[in-house]
Amino acid sequence: MLPEFEQNAAFIWAIFAIGLVVPALLGVYAGLKARLARRRLARLTEGDLK
Repeated sequence: MLPEFEQNAAFIWAIFAIGLVVPALLGVYAGLKARLARRRLARLTEGDLK
């Protein structure tokens, strides 16, 4: 039961896809940056303790 978008369908579905993909990719990017930051912090604090 999808609505009929007629001639604008390609643009509407593209925007819908972008709306799903971009936040997902930003979440992955933020997760990777957080993991790298945690590793760097662990290295820096480990170096101070020795």
